[in-house]
Amino acid sequence: MKTELLHKYFRGETTEKEENQIVEWVESSVENKEHFLKERMLFDVTLFSDGSNIQRKPKRHLYLYPLIAIAAMLAIVFVMDLPHMHKPKQQLSQTIRIPAGQRAQMDLPDGSIVWLNSQTTLTYDENFGKKDRKVTLDGEAYFEVAHNKEIPFYVQTENIKVQVTGTKFDVCSYKGSNSFIARLIEGSINLLTNNAKEEKPITSLTKGKYFSMENGKYKTGEMSSNNALAWMQGIYYFDDVPFKELLDKIALYYNYKITVKNPKILENYRCTGKFKDLDGIEHILKVIQKDHPFKYNIDNEHNKITIE
Repeated sequence: MKTELLHKYFRGETTEKEENQIVEWVESSVENKEHFLKERMLFDVTLFSDGSNIQRKPKRHLYLYPLIAIAAMLAIVFVMDLPHMHKPKQQLSQTIRIPAGQRAQMDLPDGSIVWLNSQTTLTYDENFGKKDRKVTLDGEAYFEVAHNKEIPFYVQTENIKVQVTGTKFDVCSYKGSNSFIARLIEGSINLLTNNAKEEKPITSLTKGKYFSMENGKYKTGEMSSNNALAWMQGIYYFDDVPFKELLDKIALYYNYKITVKNPKILENYRCTGKFKDLDGIEHILKVIQKDHPFKYNIDNEHNKITIE
């Protein structure tokens, strides 16, 4: 990887294509991660020592909960989306991307706290908290929203928008999954249709309630426990869930493509238990094998698993 491109990235001047190229390169080997870290340190020292006129943004606190410490230090990606020079002045946006196998906690400029799960992206404008408080979420996050009746807090997902003033809740909505779930721990939230022309209220939640959408069908009810939030400690519970649902979960978390050659395996298998993020995907498959016999092959080089 060219040093000039890395420095361009550190300055927040790379394109999305270049950012993806750098992230893939960093995650491809330990040597690349170490080189990235070394260049980042040298870049920061250079900026500090030469007194450059670079306007630094207000400090944001990010607390990492990694599987592998050095990977977590390097794989959290901050992106500054810059407007093109020929376009009218636009707001800059901040994007935080959490890679597979990592979790992070961060403070937003308004004092709200967010926990971000694996493979999650959170985006907000640089003026967040001044005139509005809107974030766009692709993935899963737990929010403790700072109270402010004058400026409501919005979480925009692919299908549904969440409106709050100050509360604690979890939202899970990965793009392309056609599913959404919100769990309310404290306070209240409003759920709205995600329509640019007209926002229509769907329902409101009070403490201890959940709302889910699966393939366009809505469901609400009481939370049976807080096990669904255990991901914040790196623990995942599953209670009598279809085998396919569990495979989808671990494929997403560990960033593996799982192919099931024999569809009959998925028909009658249901699973109950828990796994920790440190267990690793092969350990999880071996545990499931004890109750549900099947064969699998892991291609770690290409992050692929075949089950038959």
